[in-house]
Amino acid sequence: MTSTDLDRLIPRAGTGSVKWEYREGAVGHGSTLVPAEDPDVIPMWVADMDFPCPPVVTEAIRRRAEHPIFGYSVGLASLREAFCDWSAARHGFRPDPDWVVPTEGIVPDLGLLVRTFLEPGQGVILHPPVYFPFFGAVRNNGAQMRLCPLRREDGPGVDGRNPYRLDLERFERLAREPDTRMTFLCTPQNPVGRVWTPGELTAFARIAARHGLIVVADEIHGDLMLDGRRFTPWLSLEHPPGLRSVVASAPSKTFNLAGLKSSCLLIPDEEMRNAFRHARDRTGVYGVNPLSAAAAEAAWRGGGPWLDRVLAYLSENARTLRRFFAERPELKVGTVPVEGTYLAWLDFRRTGIEAGALEDFLLDRARLRLENGAIFGEEGRGFARMNLACPRPLLEEALGRLEAALRG
Repeated sequence: MTSTDLDRLIPRAGTGSVKWEYREGAVGHGSTLVPAEDPDVIPMWVADMDFPCPPVVTEAIRRRAEHPIFGYSVGLASLREAFCDWSAARHGFRPDPDWVVPTEGIVPDLGLLVRTFLEPGQGVILHPPVYFPFFGAVRNNGAQMRLCPLRREDGPGVDGRNPYRLDLERFERLAREPDTRMTFLCTPQNPVGRVWTPGELTAFARIAARHGLIVVADEIHGDLMLDGRRFTPWLSLEHPPGLRSVVASAPSKTFNLAGLKSSCLLIPDEEMRNAFRHARDRTGVYGVNPLSAAAAEAAWRGGGPWLDRVLAYLSENARTLRRFFAERPELKVGTVPVEGTYLAWLDFRRTGIEAGALEDFLLDRARLRLENGAIFGEEGRGFARMNLACPRPLLEEALGRLEAALRG
């Protein structure tokens, strides 16, 4: 696969694509979808890629489909081994395969983790602006949200660096509160694209350990490091004794397999692992999809060269976006460096557009469907998240539309 291949837009109409054929009917809830009426609108909201998945994946699905029986499947031990080998080769850390619990999606896993390990009314610390299903996982499962917003260090000396930081002082204060039992950590951070350093992660772990918090680390974007950056897996750090952790991962963002519903949790503590499995059994969910398992294993075994090419392309897309607005300061749209993920965080607060009218402005005037920053928390008002995992000609068309709308 070459950059020319990635430049080609593959039509997705008729595939049931959420990104291209639907829109949110209830903004901020993420559960109500209605058909998108206007085919002229460029959709850059849902976090999936407009690139074809690795050929090794389609070939693995084809091979598995040649076996004509698709009965109940628990997944082969080789699936867990493939994930651990991938982590070792990609990030220098090999988890124990016994820690790996295959699942069908991170979002339902988050809610089940809350129900399994917390009593009703106990607290979960979130760090907005953050992936909005975190809010539902807490709110819909009987827990209390305790918000610890990220700090933004704008000003001299931060040029070329993503300005978002964890507020560790506030995190410690909230961790001390009675009945606080858990925190969700998005690493790398969605939507602001920040990759946490080993030092930041270690400090976070020490606070959590001091106060007996369970850390749920969402690493679903962990393979998507731009410009050659390194990712630090949460479990690779030397954690304080007694710290309890759950890591959520998946091949879905890395290899564009979200529709196959394949994911996994890493739970090092055996008692916690068994508790989660028992809770999952009680929901009636059992086993894995055999085609999804074949796809995930093939991706982890042979998808590395494909990913390297995609990351180089995404890095250039991110530079294209930053360069575009840097060369047009009169548009007054702020950007931050995308260190990890393929999601750009655009700041419209200086444009004069009312935060509550931003989504309609982008849709009606620019003919773009971006993700409204407000759904990631109050700290996201006046921002929008743009998906950069698309052919560059499409990105350039979108930026041209945005410029024309802002000048108009």
